[in-house]
Amino acid sequence: MKGNRVILAAHRGEKKHHPENTMPAFEAALAVGVDMIETDVHMTADGELIIMHDRSALRTAGVDRFVTDMTFAEVRQLDVGSWFGDTFAGTKIPSVKEFLEWVSKTDLLVNWELKDYPAEVGEDAAFGCADKLIAMIRTYGMERRSMVNSFSNRVLEHIYHQIGNEFPIHGQGIYHCRRTKDEAVVAEETLFDWCCLYPEEAGRNPVEFADNFEYCKAHGILPCVCIPDLEDTYAKALEMGCKMFTSNDVHEADRILKKLGYRI
Repeated sequence: MKGNRVILAAHRGEKKHHPENTMPAFEAALAVGVDMIETDVHMTADGELIIMHDRSALRTAGVDRFVTDMTFAEVRQLDVGSWFGDTFAGTKIPSVKEFLEWVSKTDLLVNWELKDYPAEVGEDAAFGCADKLIAMIRTYGMERRSMVNSFSNRVLEHIYHQIGNEFPIHGQGIYHCRRTKDEAVVAEETLFDWCCLYPEEAGRNPVEFADNFEYCKAHGILPCVCIPDLEDTYAKALEMGCKMFTSNDVHEADRILKKLGYRI
């Protein structure tokens, strides 16, 4: 994860043909041969870490409640497969423990996105979620295969003061492409090992902002993107020094990177 190769990460698993952030999606991503799983972490009201992108259960489970206000038992009653298709009816939200039990037996890297933000759940809950995740990463011996990221720079700063060089910190934005929920005291160039570059304006592509890539490289930050899985866009990002693609269609991303000579 230090930039010696271009990494292909599955965004919430293999989400094109499977419901996102579920064990079937993760297992399918492994079968494709990706390097990394990108996934999202929340903490339930009773302190259990779960894997889900949205704080609200409405989009993927049809329940208009925040998972951060639900107990783990309540969360496990949710069906996050039916919205995607009848084949996946009854699919459950994984716990972080369940995911770690599985992923620790593979050779996959993991990009953990912490989705509990101080402005939404309070500082104690947001930092508590981060602390529990770090402890679990250590318990499963996943330090060398993990990076942590968040749109909250305050959460990342909290982690920064605890982990030393155990694993990388992955930020969001930079310069023209700033999309953070809040600001840290520690400067981004000190805080971030990696940074996912996003367009500041809707409809724009991060490869339009070469100065963001240059800023990252000048400050020892590894640039990465989550962009449409198109050959010309990937080629441009690689030309500017992109070191990781977080893909919504890992089959196509794998094909493109192989064609461009970046995967075997």
